[in-house]
Order: sequence, then C-alpha cells, then structure tokens
Amino acid sequence: MTDQEYMDQAKTLFDIYSGILFNFSAFVPGEPADLTYGLHCPEYKTLLEKYPVAQIAGEGGDFERARRLLHHLASRLRHDSMYDNHIPCDALHLLEFSYEQPDHGINCRNKSKILAECCLALGIYARRVWLMPFSPYDSDCHVITEIYDRQMKKWIMLDPTSGGYFVDEDGIPLSPPEIRERFAGRKTASFVPALEDEKDMKDCDRQYVHTYICKNSFYFTVERWNGFGDRCEALYVLPAGYDLVRSGEANFRYRQKWLDEMDLPAEKKQSILDAARKGVEHLKTMQKISLTAMTASPI
Repeated sequence: MTDQEYMDQAKTLFDIYSGILFNFSAFVPGEPADLTYGLHCPEYKTLLEKYPVAQIAGEGGDFERARRLLHHLASRLRHDSMYDNHIPCDALHLLEFSYEQPDHGINCRNKSKILAECCLALGIYARRVWLMPFSPYDSDCHVITEIYDRQMKKWIMLDPTSGGYFVDEDGIPLSPPEIRERFAGRKTASFVPALEDEKDMKDCDRQYVHTYICKNSFYFTVERWNGFGDRCEALYVLPAGYDLVRSGEANFRYRQKWLDEMDLPAEKKQSILDAARKGVEHLKTMQKISLTAMTASPI
C-alpha cells in the first residue's frame, strides 16, 4: 500500500469514527465522583532517588514539566501491545523492567501508569484515562495520561505511546473530551509529537494517530484513586443512549466465537473466557459519572 492509499484509507475511517462521535455528542448525567490523587505516597521518595525524574522535568509549569517527562519516556519505553501485564502496575516495578530495555516492551496501560506516577511524585495532578471504542466487536482500546495544569486550569492529554499530545488552532493543549468534541465537529485538533526525531513525522503517520484516537474516544474510563499502584476502581463516562452492558455482552459472544477458531490450549481459552465473563458482570454494577465530574478541577 502506498502512503497515499494509506492516508486515503485512514481518512475514510476517520470520517466514520468522527460521525459516530457526532451522533453521540451528549453524555449521561452520571453521579457525583470523589476522585482522589495520591500526591504524597511514600514510594515516590524511592522513585525520585532511583530515577532522574525531577531533573528531567526541570522547572516551569505543570504542562511544561510533564511534557519533558513525556519526551524522555516515550523514546525509552518500547511499546508491546502483547505485553501480559505480569509486572506489578506501579512506576518502580515497571521502570525496573522496561526503562531503556528494548527486549522488555510494555503496553499503553503501563506506559501511562509510569508517566502518571512520575508526575504525581512531582506534585502534578495526573491520572490514567481509558479511551474506549464504540463497536462491541472492537477489543482494542487505548490508555493515556492526563495531567492538570494549574496555570491553564485545565486537564491535558499526554500519550506516551504515540509520544505526543493534541492542540487546538491557538496551540492550546487539549483534554480527551475536548479532542472528542473537536473530532465530532470537524474542528482543529492537531497532533504534536513530543520527540525531536519525529518533528518531520510523515502526514500518513499523523493521520493514523488522528484516526486511532478518534476510534477510541467514544467513551472514557477513569480511576477513582490515582496514586502509587493500581486499585482497579473504574468509573465510566458514557454517551447518552449507549447501552454498555448490551455492548459488553455482544463482545463476550464475539470473543467466544473468536476463541473457538483459535489454536490455543483449552485451559488458556477458558481463562480468557472467564475474565471476559467477569468483565461483563462488572459492567452490570459499574458506577457512571458525569462528564462534568471527569473534567472538574482536582484542586
């Protein structure tokens, strides 16, 4: 496939995904949310002693310091979508396993955890956000880091996997809901690579990032507690008129059929199905929060 064919295909998909966002622009009211941020976890002392986090971040505002960390980490953490999450989900264990070790790749969920905890250790409000797709037959999602800049008084998305962030026509960095809204309305949301060697990033690669983020911006999941380690307390921000439980059940049936066709040991198949079934049951008791709760200041 030529670069032009690749771009044409990505643009066609972007039209489809952005149209879905347009048709589901409103969000459910949801419930009030008590999101907490662990800025003083004792493990941060070890993190700051073991890794030059403070030196890399340097001086300046929250976004400026977090962007330097994004720049540094994106080039030193290899991406591996098949990583099995066997390392404890905290910055200390994950950095020991993957930092500047190309043989040990990790996925977006864990890259985002590293960046979030490095920011939290420096007193920057940060959290992971799951960007989720519309289709029940799409098992791929994306996880990014979101930081709160106290000077701009807003949340900002940083993506340690693609190594960049999005800005509007005035160069103001955007949050996931702002990116979603702009994609839906076909307004400017430009991808800015944080890596120096990606300043001349090809147009087809930029289009891929736009399309991929658009696909995975249908609904959001945030964590109730954001600090050292993983407490697995998910909160859901859902578009109005979308039945996530029904979608989850359809996804389970899809996975079941897909597994039947896979050449995997019976025990492995059963393990995957059990986890998927547990996920569907979890959705039946999920806590929905409002978009306002997600975008509120943490201060």
